[in-house]
Amino acid sequence: MTAPPAEAYPAEWEADVLLRDGHPVHLRPITPADGDALRAFHASLSDRTVYFRFFSAKPALTDADVVYFTTVDYVSRVALVALDAGVIVGVGRFDALGDGRAEVAFVIRDDVQGLGLGSVLLEHLAAAARELGITRFVAEVLPENTRMLATFREAGFEVAQRREEDVLAVGFDIEPTESSVAVMEAREHRAEARSVQRLLHPARVAVVGASRRPGGLGHALLQNLVGGGFTGDLVAVHPEVDQIAGVRCVRSLTDVEGVIDLALVAVPADRVAGVIEDAEKAGALGLVVISGGFGDAGALGLQSQADLAALVHRTGMRLVGPNALGLMNTDPAVRLNASLVPTMPPSGRIGFFSQSGALSGAILDRLRRRGLGISTFVSAGNRADISGNDVLQYWEEDPDTDLVLLHLETIGNARKFARIVHRLSETKPVVMVRSGGAGQRHPLGHAVRSTSLSQSAVDEILGDCGLVVVESIDHLLDVALLASGKTLPTGPGVAIVGNSDALAVMAVNACERTVMTVAGEPVTFARQESPEAYEQAIGAAFADPAVGSVLAIFVPPIEHPSGEAIRASLRRATRSGGDGSKPVVALMVGTDPETGPGDVPTFEDVEDALQAMSALTRYAMWRQSPSAERSVIPVSVGARDRLPVGVFADAAAMAVAADLGIEVSLRARQDSDDPGVRVRLTEDPLFGPVVTVGVDDPVAELLDDRAYRLAPVTPAGARLMLETVEALPAAFASRREGWIGHADAVAELASVVSAAVVNRPEVAEVDLRGLRPSGREEGLCVSELTITVAPEPISPEPAARRM
Repeated sequence: MTAPPAEAYPAEWEADVLLRDGHPVHLRPITPADGDALRAFHASLSDRTVYFRFFSAKPALTDADVVYFTTVDYVSRVALVALDAGVIVGVGRFDALGDGRAEVAFVIRDDVQGLGLGSVLLEHLAAAARELGITRFVAEVLPENTRMLATFREAGFEVAQRREEDVLAVGFDIEPTESSVAVMEAREHRAEARSVQRLLHPARVAVVGASRRPGGLGHALLQNLVGGGFTGDLVAVHPEVDQIAGVRCVRSLTDVEGVIDLALVAVPADRVAGVIEDAEKAGALGLVVISGGFGDAGALGLQSQADLAALVHRTGMRLVGPNALGLMNTDPAVRLNASLVPTMPPSGRIGFFSQSGALSGAILDRLRRRGLGISTFVSAGNRADISGNDVLQYWEEDPDTDLVLLHLETIGNARKFARIVHRLSETKPVVMVRSGGAGQRHPLGHAVRSTSLSQSAVDEILGDCGLVVVESIDHLLDVALLASGKTLPTGPGVAIVGNSDALAVMAVNACERTVMTVAGEPVTFARQESPEAYEQAIGAAFADPAVGSVLAIFVPPIEHPSGEAIRASLRRATRSGGDGSKPVVALMVGTDPETGPGDVPTFEDVEDALQAMSALTRYAMWRQSPSAERSVIPVSVGARDRLPVGVFADAAAMAVAADLGIEVSLRARQDSDDPGVRVRLTEDPLFGPVVTVGVDDPVAELLDDRAYRLAPVTPAGARLMLETVEALPAAFASRREGWIGHADAVAELASVVSAAVVNRPEVAEVDLRGLRPSGREEGLCVSELTITVAPEPISPEPAARRM
């Protein structure tokens, strides 16, 4: 059998993936050079596993077997190998049968079975097969091979099987379905969460690069681990000494007995690869690379960084960094300060992720000064491997984390980020401080795509996913202070109570610049009023259904300047509310704003207090909104038949529109016509398919008076988009029935347009301009229609799991 030419090798099928236990393996197409490795793999299999694969005993592969299995054409015959630290641990393959079907088979090494490798191979084989026009997999399976049968069934495909003599004939269509996509996402979630959990709960930590002299990064890491009270085994690597800072030393990582859960690396950049190779030999599970000199050093450094990530994945480890500040876990059972921050914050219930090491330490210190503790902290630096998405997956499962704070300089896989945040925000607030704006320069070390969207569009899209976006670190801390109380506003109404008319008026005026509304008239009383007055006023506010939260204002009288009695009364009032409690925020002028455990969040400035309350209220309203009003954010499932390729306009686009389910008529715009609505579906380089709704008017578009959502959106979600476009009512003012009577029809159409990329991934753009009532009952027409169909399907995310 002739080997295919080197240029035929499909490098795009290579992928690093995670198993169920969080362990990474590398997938790639098989090549003739894998002959010896395939022999060794076969020899490692149990007799039972071999029998299940070949339906007979096969102690060894013959030379002819090796040639047959390793020589494929990557078209009619495809095989993928799974490598763990360079050793084959699984093989999956399919052979085309010529009628849109292919026979699939895979075999997994016994000690790796049960970790989800079979399902990963199946996903990647199916993705490759779809590229080649194959639509259905078939297989013959022994009835007692329950694991393989379970892999087929649990993949989310609709599997048919029938008995044929001594085997089961199995068949299923491989086009992604809602069920198969949901299964893939769930497995991805568990694997990524587990991989981060292994890093944050190490039993043994090794520090590479610690010197005897204080001042170096390695010495600081060692000191901080000791000072933080790490409960596990700690070892340092030094070629000459036996002890540093009371910690025993070994000459190399390979001299450490047992498993190294986490290796901290603080050596010059040109020595990092050697340390990783030693870590592989020592069986290390994960690495934190503090060393800089990679992507942060320019173009050559970016290549070194890519090589570093590939090396780490090949060795079966996960990497935080390079150029990372480190990570923390304040759990008393762990007490891990594997970072350059000298003092670990108190234990709390906030998870904090940051890319910037320079700002992370300052934010951690400011959290501590506000009386807030953390559960875990990760500073990913250049995030060559572990990213915010991975850590978010972990926090979703972590029972010790109730609130997530993010400081992101860039977003890598933005669509996946939005999907994870959407799911996590259902139960835990996620607050992100924006670093820079859309289209601004990225920090060195971050090779990511840019978005074509405006900053307001990005904020709107992320807000629709439940994310609380703030513009400063001060605002981040303010919202964290409120959200850490766990009690969310029940609505936008705020009750204002206190002993200052002037500040009450300021608070009323400030509410107009937020989503808050004032519930009733402010309740004010004399400056010298007793603390009990606050308790009574707050109790009345709790009983009022129009009140979602309470702002308590206190200006200390000259004769009693201390605010301690008021603090105590606010604590009592909050506790006495029981299940009917609502968030209470204190505005205390001239008193210490720092709070202790159980204190009501305290501010000195009206604007700061209400901006934080508004952010939390917006999130609470998102939580309370019906799920039908939010974006769906799926992975595209696609359709089998393809649309014609090209750019189609007006009459030529009508046939394509009908194929997409878009029902409109085409009518030229008249000078007397209202401008109409513009509905547009586009492919953003960062976020993938985005749907935009606004008035088809250049001035409105210049002012960015449009609504944005990730596609697809539901009809209810599209209706909300219409309601946020300020110019829409005025644009239809001359029309007797206005736009209101047709809003549901427009929303329904916008939903259909937004779903085009789900059903037809090759659709690159749909643009409907001048959308308005056609004159027929509930009918809509457009003045311009453009549809662009790309030669290849456009997918914002991979069709199979990959890191």
